[in-house]
Amino acid sequence: MSRIDRIKLEATEEAGAHGTGLVSMNFIERIADARSAALQAFETVGQQLQAAFAAAREAGKIAGVAHGGHGYHGGSQKEKEAIDHLFGADFDAARSLTALRHDLDARIWTRLLEETGLRTMMDRKERDDFDRSMSGDEVPEATLENISATFERLCGEADLIFLRGLARAFSSLDRRFRSHDGFKIGSRVILDGLMSADFGSWSHRSEREAVFADIERIFAILDGRQPAPGALRRAIEADRPGWGPQQSETLTRYFKVRIFKNGNAHLWFQVPELVEAVNRKLAEYYGAALADAAPADASPDIFRNRSSLPARDLAFYPTPAEVAAQVLGVADVRPGMMVLEPSAGIGGLVWSVVERGASVDAIELHPDRAAAIEGRRHPNVTVRCANFLALTPREDYELVLMNPPFAGTHWMDHVMQAWAFLKPGGHLVAILPASAEVNGTAKHERFRAWARKVNAHRYGSLFSDLPAESFRSVGVNINTVILKMRKG
Repeated sequence: MSRIDRIKLEATEEAGAHGTGLVSMNFIERIADARSAALQAFETVGQQLQAAFAAAREAGKIAGVAHGGHGYHGGSQKEKEAIDHLFGADFDAARSLTALRHDLDARIWTRLLEETGLRTMMDRKERDDFDRSMSGDEVPEATLENISATFERLCGEADLIFLRGLARAFSSLDRRFRSHDGFKIGSRVILDGLMSADFGSWSHRSEREAVFADIERIFAILDGRQPAPGALRRAIEADRPGWGPQQSETLTRYFKVRIFKNGNAHLWFQVPELVEAVNRKLAEYYGAALADAAPADASPDIFRNRSSLPARDLAFYPTPAEVAAQVLGVADVRPGMMVLEPSAGIGGLVWSVVERGASVDAIELHPDRAAAIEGRRHPNVTVRCANFLALTPREDYELVLMNPPFAGTHWMDHVMQAWAFLKPGGHLVAILPASAEVNGTAKHERFRAWARKVNAHRYGSLFSDLPAESFRSVGVNINTVILKMRKG
C-alpha cells in the first residue's frame, strides 16, 4: 500500500462517520473552539490596551502641567523608546487584532496540512501557492465551517493533488512527452546545468535542485515510505568533497546520479517497479482518450505555424452542466455584456451565459450543432456556422468563453485566435487539457510564455484545476484546467 493510500485510510478510520475523510470532526471542533476563545481573549486584551494607553495619555497631560512643556537634552534613546511604548503611540487595536487573526489562521491551516499529510502530497508549486495565500491580506478564516468544507474537498482531491505534482515534476525533467502514450519516463533523465561548471557547486540559475525534492518525495510515497526531503542532495554533496569542477557518482535507494565536470547530470531510476508506478500515475492523470500533446517534431514557433484548419476528426465533447457552472464561477459575466463563444457545440456554455443576462455570439463549425443552437431562437444569441480559425478578428468582446477542440495542439490556435477578438480590459476563459499547464514540449512552453507575456494579470497562476474526470459524463477521460487571462 502506498503512503498516499495509507494516509487516506488512517484519516478515514480516525474520522469515522462524522469526519471529513482526512481529519475527525472532534479534532476540527477543538481547533475551532480554541481559535474562537483565543480571538475573544485577544479582543478583550485589545480593548484593555486601548483604554490603558488612553489613560496613559491623560496622565501625560497631567505631567505636562508639571514640566510645562520643557524638554531636556539628556536621556538615552532606549529611555525615549520606553516612554513611547508606555503611551502606545502607534497602537491600533483593530489593526493589531486583524494581524493576530491572520497569523493565527495561517498557523492553523499550516498545522492541518502538515498533520494530515496533505503537505507531503503537494509538489513545490502547490506548497508555494499555499504559502503565498497564507501571507496575503485575505487569509481564509479557520472556522468550523471553512475547515470542514475545505477538507471535504481536499479529501476528494488528494489523489489529484499528488498526481498533478507528479506530472509537473516529471514534465520538467523529461522533455520527451509527446502524446498520451508518450507521457511516461524511461530509466534515465538528464538534468542540464545542475552544477556550476566553474565552481562545482549547485547552480543558482537552475531549479533542478528543487525538482530533486519532488522526485524524492514521489518515489518515497509510491514506495509507502515517509519522504526525507533533502536526502538526495546531502548524499550528492557527500560524494563531492571540496570545490571546483569534478565528476561524481552517487547511489541511493531510488537513484544513481552521475554528475560531469560540465555541471550536467544523468539520473537513473534504480527501482523498475516504481518507474512503472510513476508511468501508471502519469497515464491516470493525463487520461488516454485524447492526444492533446505536441508530436516530437512540433515546431516551437506557434506564431508562424498557427493553423486555420479545423481538427481533422471534429471531435466533439459537450461541456457538462457542472463544468459550465464552475467555469461561469471564474468568468465575470454581467448583464448586457457581449460574449463570444467560438466553439459553441450545442450551447453548453452559451445558455449558462444567457441565464446571467449577457448576449452571446456563438460560432460553430458543424452545421447540425449550429442549427441546434439557432433553433432555440433566443433574442440574446446570434449563431454563425463557420470555421472560427478562418475569421478576421475584431476587438468586439468583453469576454471570450470557450471549450476548444483538444485534438493535437489545436486548442492553442483557438486560444490565440480568440485573444484577438477581445477588447482591451476583456477576459478570456478557456477549458483546456491539463497538459496545457504542465506539458514540457517546446510548443507548450512557447504558448505559456506568450500567455504570461500578454496577460495583464502579472501575478498568480494562469491556470486553475477542474475536478478530476470532469468530462467523464460525456464519454471522455481527460483531466482539465481553466485558463483565465485579461487583455491589457
